Amino acid sequence: MKEEKSPGLELRRDLQPVEIIALRVRAFRLGEFGVIHDSYHADSFFRAQFPDREDYIRYAWAHLRRDFRIRGCRVLATRLVSDQEFHLIFHQVVEVAEGEVETLEMARFFATEAGWRYHSSQKMELSEFPGKPETIRFADFDKQQPKVFF
Repeated sequence: MKEEKSPGLELRRDLQPVEIIALRVRAFRLGEFGVIHDSYHADSFFRAQFPDREDYIRYAWAHLRRDFRIRGCRVLATRLVSDQEFHLIFHQVVEVAEGEVETLEMARFFATEAGWRYHSSQKMELSEFPGKPETIRFADFDKQQPKVFF
């Protein structure tokens, strides 16, 4: 399936991780799945599962477009770990076939020659966190066991 990019949906080298999260949300909403694929780091688990961009676009149109809708996404915290690594925490509300799911995620971005790229996330259901989303900190993810990144 050939994809025509909507205006403003360009994964530019100068985009910061917070801007990439916003771009990914917009791309999901518009069905611009090639942008999603391109935003992943080459060494990510996602790219191991979907090494071919066109295969992912076909998969996403067949499955995600009808069964996964992002209702809201907001970045709650950021930290620059080094000039090569950046973390951010976001709160996301998605609609899936089973209903609405709210998660808190700590995303890891790594620098590449093409700019920052999304590598992986550590996720928890909102119900697993005892406070309001706005009060979450990186230390809350450090305490989470088991620590699973996807």
